[in-house]
Amino acid sequence: MKRPGGSLTGLARMVGLILRLDRARLAVWVGVTAAVIIGSAASLPAAYPDQAAIDAYALMMGSNPALAAFAGPGYGLDSPNIGVILVNEVQLWGLVTVGLMSVFLVNRHTRAEEDAGRADLLRSAVVGHHTVSVATVAVVTGAHVVLATACAVGFVLVGYPGRGSIALALSYLFTGWMFAGVALVAAQLAGTGRGSLGLASSTLGLAFVVRAVGDTTGSPVRWLSPLAWPASVRAFAGEQWWVLGLAGMFGAALVGAGLWLSTRRDLGSGRLVPGRGPDRAGPTLRHPFGFALHLHRWTVASWTAGMFVLGAVYGSVADDIAQMMKDNPIYVDLLGQAGGAGPVDSYLATVMVIQALMVTGFVISAVLVPHHEESASRVEVVLATAVGRGRWLGSYLALAALGAVLTTVASGLGTGLSAAATTGDWNQVGRLTAAGLVTLPATAVIGGLTVMVYGFWPRAVSASWGLLAGVTVLAILAEVLGIPEWMRQLSPFAHLPMVPAEPVRWPPLFGLSLLACCLTAGGARGFMRRDIEVH
Repeated sequence: MKRPGGSLTGLARMVGLILRLDRARLAVWVGVTAAVIIGSAASLPAAYPDQAAIDAYALMMGSNPALAAFAGPGYGLDSPNIGVILVNEVQLWGLVTVGLMSVFLVNRHTRAEEDAGRADLLRSAVVGHHTVSVATVAVVTGAHVVLATACAVGFVLVGYPGRGSIALALSYLFTGWMFAGVALVAAQLAGTGRGSLGLASSTLGLAFVVRAVGDTTGSPVRWLSPLAWPASVRAFAGEQWWVLGLAGMFGAALVGAGLWLSTRRDLGSGRLVPGRGPDRAGPTLRHPFGFALHLHRWTVASWTAGMFVLGAVYGSVADDIAQMMKDNPIYVDLLGQAGGAGPVDSYLATVMVIQALMVTGFVISAVLVPHHEESASRVEVVLATAVGRGRWLGSYLALAALGAVLTTVASGLGTGLSAAATTGDWNQVGRLTAAGLVTLPATAVIGGLTVMVYGFWPRAVSASWGLLAGVTVLAILAEVLGIPEWMRQLSPFAHLPMVPAEPVRWPPLFGLSLLACCLTAGGARGFMRRDIEVH
């Protein structure tokens, strides 16, 4: 029987529903991303007050080709200006952030809704076949428009040229558009919401790697990556607008392909069907922790590898930082104050904090896995067996702790090996690995707060990402934004010794560890005493 109306019936109401459901989530994504990008832009003129400082930066970036992997191709470094530095500092990571924003939000309202069984209810009403997909893409793209507009206006207000500001902001918009299409196609191909999220995220990661290889080697292979196209708009360096048209057409083709593929599959199915597992589970899979590790082993492995590579990139510029301090004394003021240490150790201490914030993101995502299992109504099936609540929750908390240690060690080891290779001081390997471990108590506090919220107020657990965003702002942009000292002390990272720039101080580490244990235990007790949520 043919459904009344067209394939977009009920589009306006579906857009309104998505906006209502995600009003807080969209505000956090857009607000925090815009604040970090604009805050970074506002800090650069003070760091590079004259052309000599700008030239020194360009010389440092141009002399280390490895930096292109994490900063971009370096357009305009041959004739640098403050806008070129802005692009080099924020564009690539902004592109990755908006790509992830598209992937998570599109998956949430498409494939994840099918897994939860709510898509069937929507389809039973007078809703067109493509209504949900088109409404989701429209809302996500609208969020990117708001973000791009805020960034463009912010750049101009802090003193950057208008033409380059618009080009940089549009690079974010078109990246978000393309990866909304990637996520929509992944939702049709994968057999589950988790598989869809993994496929789209892996595509983003592959695009990053291909672009990094191309930018580092100067190879045309970079043009095979959609992340390279928005970066090639050359903001503040002789803009070329046609690459945005290429990105726009590619995104439109992906959205069209996603809509077409949705008509070639049944609701709840996918084109990529997982292979059959063994008939009997081994002894490891019969234990809650072994089962959790089996499900998320590739996530832990990819985070560990990624943090090692990121640490290696940060460590590779340690020797260049020392030279830059000689050429530009302002960096001594910015980085050379921790415990009276030298600029290199202060830089490495700052790197440890930045990497710890990223590890905290992993910890939050790992702690939220039980919430996702509960939301999908899978936890009741597990708890109906001989597995108790404590063992079930404890297995995921143990997985989060194991992943935190592995990723922290990997980041410190990567930083130490790279710094040792560039400076010739192989003592850096051990001291930077240990310096990374010093940050674990602060990471554990954020993880403990997440467990506490999950245990007592599970519907508010997504606020943990807002907490991480606030802590990140306090750790990185406190000086730029003029945040008062009492507010900075609210962050657990403010109480860490800045190793290796400072000696280890054990009392704050013990205090943070004790606080993390109390928060985790309290959250676990709350979970043990409350009802399992029914969705």
